[in-house]
Amino acid sequence: MPLEKGKDSSSFLCQISDKDIDLIGIKVKECFEVAERFFGCSFRRASYNFKQKGRAAGTAHLQKNELRFNHFMFSQDTRTFLETVVPHEVSHLIVYQIYGNTVKPHGKEWQAVMRKVYSLAPNRTHNFETPAPKSCYEYKCSCQHHLFTPHRHNRASKGVQYVCKCCRVTLQFIGKK
Repeated sequence: MPLEKGKDSSSFLCQISDKDIDLIGIKVKECFEVAERFFGCSFRRASYNFKQKGRAAGTAHLQKNELRFNHFMFSQDTRTFLETVVPHEVSHLIVYQIYGNTVKPHGKEWQAVMRKVYSLAPNRTHNFETPAPKSCYEYKCSCQHHLFTPHRHNRASKGVQYVCKCCRVTLQFIGKK
């Protein structure tokens, strides 16, 4: 079920064009068709939209059979986004439709689909710029300062400890920025 052209269900800073919706839809369709040829069976087609926000380029909502994409990141490098993020998210749905929820999200089954079906490296991360958080919290270690989102700060406030990857020192809260 494609996103209805000219409509979006949340407010965006930049307008989502019909062309953007069409490009995502064409790539989603193509990814399902490639998987169907590879596996020799049909898969239930997913709905898709540009509702993804924050640091994730996309998410696959397995039970809803829905793909959410981040328009902020899509706009930065459309070609790379279509070539990497869309197959990444469709792979999650393919794996779910084959194995159910008995496998890890980025486990060997998902990695195999990425490699064998789409001929892509099974990367879990992206290199797109992320939007600045609306509010952030400053933490420090012995080598630098770190900015936390409200979500991560709330987890730290409840006892989760974060360690700097560079100096291996536990991060200490400084204040709200």
